[in-house]
Amino acid sequence: MTKNSEIYGTWTPSKGTKYSMKMCSISGRKFKANNINFYTNNSYPDGLHPYHKEFDNFRRSTGASVERVRNLVNLIKG
Repeated sequence: MTKNSEIYGTWTPSKGTKYSMKMCSISGRKFKANNINFYTNNSYPDGLHPYHKEFDNFRRSTGASVERVRNLVNLIKG
């Protein structure tokens, strides 16, 4: 059973807890593989969409393509 604190990000892991990491295919950065960082998508083996929520929300709200957002992120990372 999932705790509400885990869903909303207030849960503090005990020392030694290991997280599964997932790479965002827009930014190329790794984030904890959970529903806080990635949308659920059952068509992927791990059940998570490949885009980080924040990058995907930016892409959707601006109407930009994945490639345009990826180029912007790469310019910022410089």
